[in-house]
Amino acid sequence: MQSFKIFYGISFFEHERTKYDQIYNEIRSRTDEYILQVDEDKYIEYLVEKYRYELLTFYFDKESIEENNNTITYYLPFDGDKELLEFRPNPCRMWTRRIFLKNNCVCFNIDYTTDSRQMYNEIEKVKNNIQNQYNNLEKEVNDYNSSLRPRITTYFKSYKERIIEKNNTIASIGIPLRRKNDAQTYAVSTPEKKKILHLEPKVIENTMLEPTVSQEDYNFILKLIYDGGKVFERLPSTSSNKDEETLRDHLIFILTPHFEGSVTGETFNKSGKTDILLRYKNTNVFVAECKFWRGIKSYYAAIDQLLSYLTWRDSKTALILFVDNKEINPVIEQINNKTENHENFIRKNKPTSESWLNYTFHLNDDKSREIKLAVLIFHIKK
Repeated sequence: MQSFKIFYGISFFEHERTKYDQIYNEIRSRTDEYILQVDEDKYIEYLVEKYRYELLTFYFDKESIEENNNTITYYLPFDGDKELLEFRPNPCRMWTRRIFLKNNCVCFNIDYTTDSRQMYNEIEKVKNNIQNQYNNLEKEVNDYNSSLRPRITTYFKSYKERIIEKNNTIASIGIPLRRKNDAQTYAVSTPEKKKILHLEPKVIENTMLEPTVSQEDYNFILKLIYDGGKVFERLPSTSSNKDEETLRDHLIFILTPHFEGSVTGETFNKSGKTDILLRYKNTNVFVAECKFWRGIKSYYAAIDQLLSYLTWRDSKTALILFVDNKEINPVIEQINNKTENHENFIRKNKPTSESWLNYTFHLNDDKSREIKLAVLIFHIKK
């Protein structure tokens, strides 16, 4: 495996300037027709997602070592853009260590000795330096990520204004311009980066380990759905007079580009069909139901339906409610006050917002199997 000096390559400051040049050149590589007709907000969002960095997270609580031929190899699991491991931060400590990557871990070797304290101290020294170096780099990366949207917006608007000015100048000549192609609308492609779901082991009866979606990814999925539902509320034309299936398809469209896996609708899972099912490596990791609000009895029935789809492998779920009543507050009040009356209810957890409520339920056949259920409520106008 190829090794390199961690946090000791090109400075992030120099790299940042290169990235800005790449962004500017990508915008300029588009045709005038594309720049003039593309959805400006979506294109800027696409570039932000494409060029931003996912910060590194080191899992020191999951470290491990192995011995091989009198060499101790240390493993430090991490998440985020591994490219960041090679950049030199500012300030930079005059310290270097050659590392290599294996199984999504930062790895390095030390010589085996009979003095365990000496080996422990050497490992701790490297760990501390990795954390200190990254603390400095993380500040630079955060500044870079924060600057992307305003800088990209400036690049795009400036270039678009130049195109408009050029076209106006040419038009003022008074001679018809030859058209290369008929006018068309340009769609924004999906950003290249996708979130990888991090599956956590789940012990079943102390004998088997089964994958389950992490809390971080669960929150990320719910946030995507919640933001999508808020678009329905802000832009009534996207949801007015739409049925459950159409609204469901909009949410699947929002989810799909963000994950390595598959997001499907109307997919069989145990005893019935569910509206949104997210699978990762043939494992169901997220299940959701989309329903229009039709009263508290219908709400209980929707929870029953959702729970009936689940096996012990599905520990995180969501019930997405579309409310087309004139007022939404009475509906939220009923859900707040009467959810606990469901026979599978265990407890109410801290709500994320007024219309994003979180509960813990249990499976029908086993009260020891706890299920996290998020209830997301959206006001859909008729």
